[in-house]
Amino acid sequence: MVRYMKTQWRQRALEARAQRDPNSYTQSCNALLQHLSTLLQSAPRCTVALYYPVRGEPDLLPLLNDSSLKHLSWALPVCVDQGDDAHLAFHAHEAGAPLAPGRYGIPVPAKAQEVQPQILLIPCVGFDRSGARLGYGAGWYDRTLARLAAPVQTIGVAFSDAEISQPFAQAHDRLLDCIVTDREVIGEFRPPVF
Repeated sequence: MVRYMKTQWRQRALEARAQRDPNSYTQSCNALLQHLSTLLQSAPRCTVALYYPVRGEPDLLPLLNDSSLKHLSWALPVCVDQGDDAHLAFHAHEAGAPLAPGRYGIPVPAKAQEVQPQILLIPCVGFDRSGARLGYGAGWYDRTLARLAAPVQTIGVAFSDAEISQPFAQAHDRLLDCIVTDREVIGEFRPPVF
């Protein structure tokens, strides 16, 4: 039953995202970036993995040029296709660095320099207030989080209208540490300690 509901929620959320007008998208992204920038200013010097936006996801790339976040290093995910162990690796990236087409046509850093991020910014198709995340259904982030050697802080990123009022976390789900939307920060961000 939960699997069926997730499919329905995912479909509705993606349709709503596709219908968002450009003005609303820009305003929502700007508000979300403001919340995220404030949150990340409290992080120590570390590497943060963001993502290249596709399918109407919030665009976080302006963070690369945020002068209040100069203490952070950045990375983008790269799909590593190893059959049942398909997962994401993270390659260093900075503003203006060249990109190349990756899996699904999503741009990835042209120079492959793998790094271990301490904070992951994870796009959500949907989410609930407990920190459960609804993705596209392929499990890339789930497998990646399960295999990371060191613990990382996970911050879900979504527009506020992607919230699902019914809790949907299952026993195997790893909940996000917090979620940042265009309206608020849900949960508690605990900056990594080294």
